[in-house]
Amino acid sequence: MKDREFFLLAMDGAAPLKFEARAETGKKPPARKRIADPEEIRPDGLSDFASFPIDETAFCRPGLSQSLRKLKKGQFAMAAQLDLHGMTSVEAREQLVVFLDWARAEGMRAVKIVHGKGHGSNGEPVLKTKVRNWLVQIPQVLAFSEAKPGEGGSGALVVLLKTSS
Repeated sequence: MKDREFFLLAMDGAAPLKFEARAETGKKPPARKRIADPEEIRPDGLSDFASFPIDETAFCRPGLSQSLRKLKKGQFAMAAQLDLHGMTSVEAREQLVVFLDWARAEGMRAVKIVHGKGHGSNGEPVLKTKVRNWLVQIPQVLAFSEAKPGEGGSGALVVLLKTSS
């Protein structure tokens, strides 16, 4: 006999309990935890230490090189922009996540992230590097590239998002 047959034999004659037949304990049932949407981006899941090369100016998921070319040429209309100037890296990460979740929920395909060039930093730009590291970790980000010189240049990224289904 197979497991299923044993189970059916053991359950022969059993009937599910009716709701009224359940014991009343006087206690409230435990609060249900909110199950995270698998498409939702979580700021605590993004590492500051990903290995996106500092000198790289663009990124795309495998098989999307044509989309990256279009993004670089400005063929996607930027639906919204997030300016991270003056934020700490913790604030910037949280704002980036909220912004990208909102943009996807609104059905936006391409957005601009302004991180600055790091002129206010001592030495190396902080947000410029971290934003790129965060974006490559987010599955909903299909590609990104530095903005054109007149649109922010190396101080901004144009980002192509996965459309929500």
